[in-house]
Amino acid sequence: MAGGSCVEAGTPNPADPCQACLPVANGNGWSEDDANVTCDSLPYWAGVQRTLPRTPYDHENAVSCHNCYASSLSATLDTIHAAQASGADLIELDIKDQGGTVYVQHDDTGSTSAPRFAEVLADPGLKAGNQLLFIETKETTPSDSYLRAVLDQLAAAGYGVAGRPVVLRTFDSLRDNLLLARKLLATPTYAAMRPHVRLHVLFPSAEGADVAALQTKVAASKQRGFHGVEFEYRTPNLFGALAYAKSLGMGTSLWTLPASMGEAFIAALRDEVDALTVDYPVAQARAVIQDDNALVYLNAWDQPAAANSVRWLGSSHIAVHQAPVNVGGAPTTESLPVGEDRFGTSLVFDAAANQSLTFLDADASPAVGYLVATVVNFDALGLPEGETQMVLGKANAGGFALELHNPAGAENTILRFGVYVDGAYRYATYPASGLGGSESYLIIGAYDGDGSVRLWVNNSETGTTAAGPFAAGVGQNDVPILLGADPEVGPPRFFFSGKVQMALVQEWGNH
Repeated sequence: MAGGSCVEAGTPNPADPCQACLPVANGNGWSEDDANVTCDSLPYWAGVQRTLPRTPYDHENAVSCHNCYASSLSATLDTIHAAQASGADLIELDIKDQGGTVYVQHDDTGSTSAPRFAEVLADPGLKAGNQLLFIETKETTPSDSYLRAVLDQLAAAGYGVAGRPVVLRTFDSLRDNLLLARKLLATPTYAAMRPHVRLHVLFPSAEGADVAALQTKVAASKQRGFHGVEFEYRTPNLFGALAYAKSLGMGTSLWTLPASMGEAFIAALRDEVDALTVDYPVAQARAVIQDDNALVYLNAWDQPAAANSVRWLGSSHIAVHQAPVNVGGAPTTESLPVGEDRFGTSLVFDAAANQSLTFLDADASPAVGYLVATVVNFDALGLPEGETQMVLGKANAGGFALELHNPAGAENTILRFGVYVDGAYRYATYPASGLGGSESYLIIGAYDGDGSVRLWVNNSETGTTAAGPFAAGVGQNDVPILLGADPEVGPPRFFFSGKVQMALVQEWGNH
């Protein structure tokens, strides 16, 4: 009984998802859900025994190997041991039920030619490590007996304990797996295990096309007592989903960052989520997360929209700066609710009002280049011929520029990222006709001093044109990094119209 009605064990209180029906604690009412990590103010991985990689801004981000298994037990254990040796923090295993046996297998196809889950869990090397199990259930017809077997086998092998929680995951369309697990975990049999099992829901990239609907599903996941959400890394309006999930206290994760150019996506997103599932080499992914290459970082989503300044960081988490907003010459702010392409606070730039935000004069080392990233909603995508609007730049016979530009004699505006190499700016481009004014975009530009100048829109190079390759560092200059304008020596120019929620600049070498 809870709230005067009969409810299933584990059911969250509809009025407060931080309470649940927990018969072991209270048979006649709602109980505080002490196991719900979304209801405290601690970092998501607080209490985990393993030392996780930290960014220069002191944010923990766990790296998961992707599909850490194979078609046989011996090959699966070899894969797991290799991932452990490479430094994987999370070991991803896919599981399903067949005839009452839990198998480690990617798809629920009826096959039994796969390792048994219990045999994998019993491996001494896996048990002796401190990696967290990152288990995705693929079962399309889940049952109490299946989820009970999963929990029993985990408990028997010593997983799901203090310092080494288990993350049980599935796609939203298969969430009955998690609802059954939630019910079982609320019973006396699993009382000791319950605080150490986290439940995550995965969403495919297509969900981001309707960000309001995706945010509604994220809210429903919180209301169901789930602890984290995971998005495909190319999801449209990604930050509208991420910021909203974080506002609910949920853990966030992205999947599956590719082997090719994965370093750029990891670098741009390392401070935004709690975990990354990668095909990119695990050891290198950890190195990118920890790389001491930060120059500038700003994310406004959780900052007060009515304030007269916004916080940004320099080279580390202790290099805290404030920049004016909502005053003359500076951007204004807006705070967006659920249903928009972004959630929370963004900076609003109006080219006609000559607004910009100044960071600092931070050059990359002579032999390397820059990685820049920003989350932006564009107000003006069809510029007059010859006009430029700078989103983020340090351009004055050196440095870099991320901007909209309509070349003289050309019909269409382009988005371009350029770096000053060998006496000229070298640009990667993307047609602005591929962008819309009602969506937000994660834009990444990168050049490492030895290769091509590249540009990604929502973590995709589709439609972009790279420049190069080149083999020289980016020229240095004596102007600051500016958001919303071109930092000429003297008054800024090329002012931008649009909204920016996140912006970062990193020194970028060969990976």
